[in-house]
Amino acid sequence: MEYLLQKLLLALTPCLFAADLVQSVPYLREADAREGGEHMPHWAYYAGLGLFFAAMMFALLAPSLPLMWVAVELTTLVSAPLIAYRRTKESLEAMWKYLLVCSIGIGLALFGTMLVLHAQTTGSLAWYKAGFAFVLAGYGTKTGLAPFHTWLPDAHSEAPAPVSALLSGALLNCSLFAIVRFREAMPAAAAPFCDRATLALGLLSVATAAVFMVRQTDFKRLLAYSSVEHMGLAAVLFALFGLLFDGKPQTDVIQVALLAHVAVHSVTKTLLFLTAGNLLLAFGSRAIAAVQGLGVSMKGHAVLWTVGLFLICGMPPSVLFLTELGLVCTAPAWISATVLLLLFVVFAAMTRAGLAMTMGRPANRPVRLPRRLAVVPTLLAACLTAGGLAVCIGAAMWTD
Repeated sequence: MEYLLQKLLLALTPCLFAADLVQSVPYLREADAREGGEHMPHWAYYAGLGLFFAAMMFALLAPSLPLMWVAVELTTLVSAPLIAYRRTKESLEAMWKYLLVCSIGIGLALFGTMLVLHAQTTGSLAWYKAGFAFVLAGYGTKTGLAPFHTWLPDAHSEAPAPVSALLSGALLNCSLFAIVRFREAMPAAAAPFCDRATLALGLLSVATAAVFMVRQTDFKRLLAYSSVEHMGLAAVLFALFGLLFDGKPQTDVIQVALLAHVAVHSVTKTLLFLTAGNLLLAFGSRAIAAVQGLGVSMKGHAVLWTVGLFLICGMPPSVLFLTELGLVCTAPAWISATVLLLLFVVFAAMTRAGLAMTMGRPANRPVRLPRRLAVVPTLLAACLTAGGLAVCIGAAMWTD
């Protein structure tokens, strides 16, 4: 699993970075013109974005566990200033919260790394388990797993849209890869403990996201909690891969479902965050109540927003429908029932927000946006829809 996930992320992360970089050029120009106030120099923004990408690639390619820790810590340091691109009180608070919470998490990960390295020299099963517990808590903080996710809603909502997209679409995956890599380093005797702990945090993350999404009034925070949900689902899939089906035919189903879930969530969330950034520019507010009647005032963005919400909720032709179906069909009954219930709550919350924003009459008149701001989201939506249709049709033909 480690090898396949690494190869996937090595191909996916540069694509996401390229999409966010292209979107940043028109987005920053419009944001600076419309929002005013003090902001980071553009050269510093692009330098920080490049360093952020380099640090994530370093984390994926690090030859040892200690060097991987250094790389993940570096992602925190170079991405924090990007969150506070707009020098407002709220963005600075989100930056410091991100630094504080993630630094605590990465400290726990360092301690866990030391324990695992010590266990490798002594062969102690207890040290292996203790080390993985600290690693899971530490890297789980950067992955956005509950209850260590508290930095994520503030950082995602305050950062510029391309940065939010890169945080959700790429950074969370790199931290998940760190957990996967440590799990692969565990001896067989410690594997059940590691998988049960990962499963518990995954289910807790999905449940926490569902609760906070029900009454969410900020559409960027809604997307942030959606990231918590989907990283929780990825953690559940990975735990099931080792806990229940190792060496059995169902292993292939879970493995493919995990890889597809990670990839499609990243691209879909990039589409949604870039679209959300455009809506913020047009309406000057992140409040769902302030963005209404998109079907009348911004038809193109209404389509992008609706398509993105349905795809992230796992509605066909989204590939996430197949990954979640694979989870439900192969997991034990109590896990399947729990996940289905939570997914229904998430779907209801996302649909409620989507209908409130796209239907009815406009509450406020949006500012007209340049068409170039919709180019990257439109390409992403087209690729996701076409790819999803192809995969769903292929899956249907294969099952026949």
